[in-house]
Amino acid sequence: MYEELYAHIPEPEAYLERLGIPAPLKPNREFLDRLVYAHQCAVPFENLDICDYHMPVSLAIPALYDKIVLRKRGGYCFELNGLFTQLLKDLGYRAWSCMCRIVRGRDYLPPIMHRGVVAEVEGELYYCDVGFGGPAPSGAVKISEGGTTECLGELFHTVRLDDIWWALNRTTSDGSIEHVFRFYTMPQENVDFIALNNYCSTSPDSNFTKRRSMNLKTPEGNYNLMGSLFTEVKNGKAAARNVGTQTEFLQIAEQYFHLKL
Repeated sequence: MYEELYAHIPEPEAYLERLGIPAPLKPNREFLDRLVYAHQCAVPFENLDICDYHMPVSLAIPALYDKIVLRKRGGYCFELNGLFTQLLKDLGYRAWSCMCRIVRGRDYLPPIMHRGVVAEVEGELYYCDVGFGGPAPSGAVKISEGGTTECLGELFHTVRLDDIWWALNRTTSDGSIEHVFRFYTMPQENVDFIALNNYCSTSPDSNFTKRRSMNLKTPEGNYNLMGSLFTEVKNGKAAARNVGTQTEFLQIAEQYFHLKL
């Protein structure tokens, strides 16, 4: 019944081409970092099927491959990190999905609403994320008590909270510590994300159904669209403008997020 949730990537080479990577390399830490960053720069985080088109969101690998690789769309965490996890497996990594709480900007304990990725390389565990619309690390973050990983100039920290949960924090531009995620490293079955995906993609209480959200990383910063506000961050400077019409939105989607809708 759920076989397609566990299918292999139809053509891993085509997926790598989508990321701008010509051929697979040895499944080591360096290639993992490259895969994460390339994915964040090539495949946008976007919730258009949910918010704009009101379409069902499938987590089946063939459907995700068709959407993200063949049709060159993006997706949100349950889609992007789900397909990326399978890519890592097919490239020779030991990898699995994990449950996460997004605690950034919250002063309360939020429910689990995020899908992350854990990969094992040479006996060490790393947190990876290509499906977060916020400040995700641009590479793999080593999971160790009090550990710090530098990702393209940004510092990310892992802190063990208890026997199960870890915190992922980052150092902001002003030197303060921002709490981003809480996650655990226990492997999570793909079927366990069906109910979460259904809630996030259909509930009127879900942030994903309430407003359009898009994000794409660039070598100089990122592009972000939240509701009708488009922001371009380049070399630490942000320029924002309102998107007033559907025509203007379609132009921005194609020019900045490489989406032909």
